[in-house]
Amino acid sequence: MHVARETWWLDPVRLEQVRDAPMSLEVMEQAVPYTLRTEDAVLFYVQAASMVGCFVRGDGARLRRLMDAMDTAEEAAPDGSSDELSQLLEPATWQSCIDALMRDVSPLR
Repeated sequence: MHVARETWWLDPVRLEQVRDAPMSLEVMEQAVPYTLRTEDAVLFYVQAASMVGCFVRGDGARLRRLMDAMDTAEEAAPDGSSDELSQLLEPATWQSCIDALMRDVSPLR
């Protein structure tokens, strides 16, 4: 979504939903979005795009690093988890990042 410059996921209502009740990284790693109920699938994609947005924070080099890390995640951690991404979902970090995304978007809407 970031590479394609999609912005539909920047809906403040949905951002608030994933800010206040994010899916765990374990659920996101196991879930198959198209098998979820429609609203849950949408929230899955909003959270995934938000996680990337929070991780990258406007730095294209970080996006490349994330893609490289995901490519080697299976070798580094058999369960596919990422310490950096799991730290991102810690409540204080997650909530402040989503709030920043919402502030960045609000003048555009």
